[in-house]
Amino acid sequence: MQDKDQEQFTKQLLYYLGGFVGGIPFFVLRDYARETLSLRWRSWMTRYYMDRYLKDQTFYKIQSQSIIDNPDQRIVDDLSSFTGTALSFSLALFNAAIDLISFSNILYGIYPPLFVVLLVYSIGGTAISVFLGRGLVTLNFLQEKKEADFRYGLVRVRENAESIAFYGGEESEMQLLLQRFKSAFENLTQLLISSRNLEFFTNGYRYGIQILPAAVVAPMYFSGKIEFGVINQSVSAFNHILGDFSLIVYQFQAISAFSAVINRLGEFDDILDRSNSKSLSDSLEDIDIIYKDFISSSSLESNGSIPEEKHETLLEVENLILKTPSDSTLITGLSLAIKAKDNLLITGPSGSGKTSLLRVMAGLWKFGTGKIIYYVKGGEDAEKSISSDVNTTPEISENRGKSISRKSGIFFLPQKPYMVLGTLRQQLLYPTWGDDVVPTSDSNKQKNVLPFLSNSDDMNSELVKPKTDELKKILEDVRLGYILARFGLDSTHEWSSVLSLGEQQRLAFARLLLSKPQLALLDESTSALDEANEAYLYEKIEAAGITYISVGHRSTLSEFHDRILRISTNDSDNEQTNWHVEPTRRESSIKV
Repeated sequence: MQDKDQEQFTKQLLYYLGGFVGGIPFFVLRDYARETLSLRWRSWMTRYYMDRYLKDQTFYKIQSQSIIDNPDQRIVDDLSSFTGTALSFSLALFNAAIDLISFSNILYGIYPPLFVVLLVYSIGGTAISVFLGRGLVTLNFLQEKKEADFRYGLVRVRENAESIAFYGGEESEMQLLLQRFKSAFENLTQLLISSRNLEFFTNGYRYGIQILPAAVVAPMYFSGKIEFGVINQSVSAFNHILGDFSLIVYQFQAISAFSAVINRLGEFDDILDRSNSKSLSDSLEDIDIIYKDFISSSSLESNGSIPEEKHETLLEVENLILKTPSDSTLITGLSLAIKAKDNLLITGPSGSGKTSLLRVMAGLWKFGTGKIIYYVKGGEDAEKSISSDVNTTPEISENRGKSISRKSGIFFLPQKPYMVLGTLRQQLLYPTWGDDVVPTSDSNKQKNVLPFLSNSDDMNSELVKPKTDELKKILEDVRLGYILARFGLDSTHEWSSVLSLGEQQRLAFARLLLSKPQLALLDESTSALDEANEAYLYEKIEAAGITYISVGHRSTLSEFHDRILRISTNDSDNEQTNWHVEPTRRESSIKV
């Protein structure tokens, strides 16, 4: 245009239009490829972290010992932020390097001293930015935690809505939630103040030097050494190089937030590594878990009880000293054997360690000393598979996700059953369902979207699933057939809210009957039921050939058990040192 060359102008215009038409698909596909890569990276990392989090009961150790805050938030939000931000920063650094190479030659060729001034200016600005914003990383780290704490408080209100409503605790919940929000608000205020102070410098740094290239190059134009277009060229090259050298200055707030995410994920990663290396818990975890093949044995009878006949031994406890994580002793010197059809009732005052003893028998609690021996089919193979699960990372082993209790043929029923987020069919089949019980209208597309999350071995697909008629019959067997008139097997609800606690306990017994384990551990599992339903369910599991150990306070429970383990409290030091096993009237009548 300066030379009034219309032909060249038209030619350049066509070049621009051609580049424009070809560039749109390139930029669109570039952004799509970046987002797709970010999604796939996040999918892989989510699977990787969830596998380690759920393996070897790490999630239980983290929760029960309060080792780390909000692991769910780290898996969901921090992983998403990490993958997206890391990819964006990587591409930004790559683009800056290409841009720097392209424009440095131009600026250096116009006026070398200007390039040197720019280099010194950007290095100095970066150092000052790091100094002024050094507290942002800590503040961002705390903000992530406090926001997660506030959100967790809201989730707790939703999960316990009925209990809060019964108590009329809305005002107290409001105070607790506002307290958590206030903590997040105050930290965010400090974060905004620090960001504001950094912005003063950043904006001054960004705009204070904009006039420098024009001021330096203008005298050369006035003297006729360069043309006018060179001024614009030098300003453009200067700004490009300044942006490339000042990437840390311009992006420091985003980098500090990213650093906080890395710190939280790094902390979480260390916890998971310690769990996989068997060092998550302290030295109090000394209870040995041993697996052996089924035997017919009358060894290790407890406290003088007379063996009636030889049955397959399911479980042995040898010289167990049970402790709490704070090193308080609950039970000392306990030894007993559980044989097939040898049903045991554990009684004692509240806080005496009854539930903790069940946790030990389920392989969930290992604080103390002694041995727990499981007799299972292929016992040595089961022990090897568990060791393989613990030491295999990040690959997914064949037995991934199968707990010690499931491998040893033990099924645990707590007082308040766990209601999974899913259909009624999934409630009944939990935790052994497969892909065939997960209803989805477009399952194939779903698997293609997240390829790292689909694995046919993950959901125990080798198990034979009960048919619909079997599930309906099992509901009838536990006297829950009437709920089929309200809900279909494939309907999804918040089951912990729509079912009463008694209905939930009966549904848990349906799970037990479907699972048919070698041994069932019942922790006051019929506390919400009347005595008639309680007796009916015990008769059902006994008829199914399931051996069970119960914890409870009702005197009527002794009618369904052969022996009673009574735990008494030593009032002098509040340690559980007294226990004894005695036969029930039922066992005596059988012997007679």
